[in-house]
Parts: sequence; C-alpha cells; structure tokens
Amino acid sequence: MTDIEAGYILCSECGTLVRSDEPESCCGHCGAYVKRRNTDSLNRAWALSITALILYLPANLFPIMDVQIMGESSTNTILGGVIQFFQHQMYFICAVVFVASFVVPLFKLSALFYILLTLNNEKSLSNKRKTALFKIIEIIGKWSMLDVFVVGIMAGLIDTGYMLKITAGPGIVFFASVVILTMMASNSFDTRLIWDKG
Repeated sequence: MTDIEAGYILCSECGTLVRSDEPESCCGHCGAYVKRRNTDSLNRAWALSITALILYLPANLFPIMDVQIMGESSTNTILGGVIQFFQHQMYFICAVVFVASFVVPLFKLSALFYILLTLNNEKSLSNKRKTALFKIIEIIGKWSMLDVFVVGIMAGLIDTGYMLKITAGPGIVFFASVVILTMMASNSFDTRLIWDKG
C-alpha cells in the first residue's frame, strides 16, 4: 500500500507523515507546504536528462583544455587530456580528470535513464535499490564540478609560462552544462514516484 492509498503525505522538510485526503496540505509539525507528488516531476527529469545526454557529446568532442608543456602546445578533449597527463606521469591529475570528467557523468546519466525507464517495471531492480541508486546519484552530484575546478585552478596556479601553461577550452562550457543539467534532473525528480504502482 502506498502513502496515497493510505491517505498520507510525507513532509520533505521534517519527515512527518501528514494525514490528508487533499493533494496539497500543510505539515502539522513544522508548517511546511506538502503535496502528494511534485507537478510534472517525471517530465522535467526526462527533459533535463535528454538535454544533458545531447550536450555530453560536444562536451567530449570539443577541446576542454589547451596544454603547453615545454613550449609544445596541444589542444585536447577530455580523453586526450587524460592521455597527455598520463604520458607526462601526472597520474593524480590524470585520475581526477578521467573519473570526474568521463566516468562520473556517464554513470549519472546511465543511472538516471535506468531509473526513468524502469520506473514501474517489476522485473528491474527493487524499489529499495532504485532509491539507493538515486541517493548515490545525489551524493556524486556534489562532486561533479571537481574537474572543472581542477582545470580552473591549474590554469591559474600552474601557469609557469614556458614550462607549463593550461588554458580552458570551449568544451568546458558544454561539460559544465551537462553537470548542471544532471543535477537539475535529479533535483526535479520526485523519488516517491519509484514507489507508486504503474
């Protein structure tokens, strides 16, 4: 039995179950405005996720940074930069950029699409596991801009002129857009929909 069938609304502010037959009400404990489901939550999550997926392509195809090492300049995409850092034995920066720029956004998009596509599919993961997967997406979302900051900090602090110079490229704009859109998609999705019957 879902909360709707039982006549309850869960307050997202304090976690109190509010007894109400109306779709919208006020929490008797904290006074917050509560409603059964967020309006158009699913549509917004789909739209933002699809847009993020579309922008993920130019984020990986356009150069994200221009690296000049010992006077040699090379403009790189995300994976090109990872390879160059690896070749110059900058393993920590290589790992940070690869995980934060390639693995994390791909995982977030894949997980979001999986949850949206299998929302009412009983043959997929259990509702409890889907909710846990969504919580992982939210935790990762806090660290999604890490590589953008790494490129920015490196461009500002590691500029030694002839030895090493790093400049942000146009791909960083697309990548930042992907990060923001996936965060917006996860924030707009009402996790209570996972538990609703199809």
